[in-house]
Amino acid sequence: MRRRTLLRSGAAGALATLTAWRTVAAGGATASATATAAHGPAEDGRRHVAPRVVVLDWGLAETLLALGVVPAGVAEIGDYNANVVAPAVPPGVTDVGLRLAPDLELLQQLAPDLILINSSQASQRAMLERIAPVRAFAIYTDAGAPYRRAQQVTRELGRLCGCEAAADALVVRAAQALAAARARLVAMPSRARPRYLIRFFDSRHVGLYGARSLFQDVFDALGLVNAWRGPTDYWGIGVAPLETLADTADAGLLYFEPLPQGVARTLASNRLWHALPAVANNRVAALPPFWGFGMLPSAQRFAAALTHALLAEPDASSAGNASPAGTTGAAQS
Repeated sequence: MRRRTLLRSGAAGALATLTAWRTVAAGGATASATATAAHGPAEDGRRHVAPRVVVLDWGLAETLLALGVVPAGVAEIGDYNANVVAPAVPPGVTDVGLRLAPDLELLQQLAPDLILINSSQASQRAMLERIAPVRAFAIYTDAGAPYRRAQQVTRELGRLCGCEAAADALVVRAAQALAAARARLVAMPSRARPRYLIRFFDSRHVGLYGARSLFQDVFDALGLVNAWRGPTDYWGIGVAPLETLADTADAGLLYFEPLPQGVARTLASNRLWHALPAVANNRVAALPPFWGFGMLPSAQRFAAALTHALLAEPDASSAGNASPAGTTGAAQS
């Protein structure tokens, strides 16, 4: 069933929220879950069995699942399924606790062959290596280009788990999905319009995705223009007050659901919100939940959701794929 969220009609807190988001990005039953995947025969004719792994980073987790490797354990599975969404962690996989504070006793019980983390979780490495060997992967760095790094790490995971062909296929599939999305948007009249891509922290402050974010890489691949050219951290997100969204008068506005509690109600009566050019001119669209620090599966899903939202804009009808109902200015599910 579709629904429409009413959105059209202090800096310290926002910074605290952003810090929490960054911390979450870096990162509590004995497992009986299947944790390995058999792949094709090795050169000597024997079948390769993937190592039994525990994953503390959601981008790595989504990639393993996309490769057909089911981990023995994943951190914060409920939140993973709510934020990453797909591919979902299957039933039976053990929740090993927090990404930055996993249940060490449970990890010992799982007896993994390998624990996978991202490079920003390296402070845990010495502690985790008392349980099993640890591999850390760098996708989000000061150098940016997380999509390219995700391609490289996907192939590294393929070699590690003996599923090189599946890894190569995932890299190709993601590139093809982005190319197909770009082709669908090429005739859209408003394709050149700059757009802000935001996540609400509260009713007065937003996080803006830009340089060094996976979403920026997808924007670039689809030939879209990001209205936010301000600073970002190495996760690719900046923080700014709501009025910043008026800086580019002709910009559109894309925001991620779900909104923080109470924000939709507050914005409904917020004069500043209604005065923003994007809101006043009906250039606002909702996007479904996304994890902002993912890898190739997230890039694919974002490209598909973004394309759907843009083709549903009122002035996208000449592109031939617009929905008559549209999504501008409202959330749909």
